[in-house]
Amino acid sequence: MLIPMFGMVCLTFVVGVTMRLRREKAVKEGFDWRYYKTFEGVPPPRFSLQADQHFSNMFEVPMLFYAACITAMVLDSVDQISLALALLYLIGRLAHARIALTHNRLQIRARVYVTSGLILFALWAWIFTAALLI
Repeated sequence: MLIPMFGMVCLTFVVGVTMRLRREKAVKEGFDWRYYKTFEGVPPPRFSLQADQHFSNMFEVPMLFYAACITAMVLDSVDQISLALALLYLIGRLAHARIALTHNRLQIRARVYVTSGLILFALWAWIFTAALLI
């Protein structure tokens, strides 16, 4: 489980660096840097806002992923299926990040998001079932 968890940590850092670079680019292009101090006023350009919002997203539903992985490890119920589901979730989040930070087509992004959410739910269901059998 450490491999998919580390993958998510790396993805979070990549999105964070992307956000920072896009903010710097926006400011260099004339956007008022003070917006980033209080997040009030005219919103930043879309390319910067997309990265900001996606970085925030990395601390929402993915927290359930980390909790699931840690729960599986604590219960000593890590098996091939839970590991496969964790890796599939990571792949889904990688795809979601790529879409959100590039073309950001809502219909495609939403499908990937829902699919990864269903995978996460399956992971939790698998861990819960395994815990009942212990």
